[in-house]
Amino acid sequence: MTSNNQAVPLGFIAQTNVQLYNQLRRSGRSLDELALVHRAYQLTVSLYSGCFQADGKPVAAHVAGVASILARLDLPVEIVAAACIHNIYGNGDFGDGRGSGVTPYRRRVVSGAVGKEVEACVYRFSELRLNHESVPDIGRRLDRLDVRDRHLIVMELADILEKYMDQGILYFRHHNVTRLVADHSELLIEMADRLGYPQLASALGESFAATAADSVPEALRAVTGDRCMNIVIPRSCQLRTSIATLKNIARIKRGIRMMLRYRA
Repeated sequence: MTSNNQAVPLGFIAQTNVQLYNQLRRSGRSLDELALVHRAYQLTVSLYSGCFQADGKPVAAHVAGVASILARLDLPVEIVAAACIHNIYGNGDFGDGRGSGVTPYRRRVVSGAVGKEVEACVYRFSELRLNHESVPDIGRRLDRLDVRDRHLIVMELADILEKYMDQGILYFRHHNVTRLVADHSELLIEMADRLGYPQLASALGESFAATAADSVPEALRAVTGDRCMNIVIPRSCQLRTSIATLKNIARIKRGIRMMLRYRA
């Protein structure tokens, strides 16, 4: 893993797919790498259509930001692509009527779009999520993790940072990340440094401090309670009952009543 000698500022972080693609092009990424990230972003658009975080930011903007942070840190393209779909097994809409979780069908969908290597990263990421129970344990064995798992922990830290860099987390009413940061902020910063990314550690520390010192009007905060994501269904996709449909339903009901009376 590349280790950086000083905490170079991360700089501008993309919030759209175009900004992310431009960032990757200007950093010298190959056409194949760009195409892989593009496929991953297209998949997230498909599985997060109409999905917004509780702060009102489109999920697609959030994942572009996480991928952008990892690209700034010069992580492998498979990790950058995985960032575009990092929590797809947690809250992606696969249209299968199931809640969160991994199924063989879902793994086939993801593998078909981005390949087995990226899918394996996303699958493994779902097993390495940082929470109150896992943070101390992962912190203790951080140096013994293999390269891929270390990269995925960097992805998790980038996921947290993306919510804090623009202080979007303040617009959530409640979120498990705020509780995690409140109790383990120093350990999260230390983990970034031990992984060899002092600029990530510095950005986390600065963002945590800035967010803790700020607040937003209550009227601007999420109305979704503890939910971290909200689905907005386009009007054209919402069920509508026209006057003509109501008349047809009434006509069918009259026909059924007449038939029942006739049989009686």
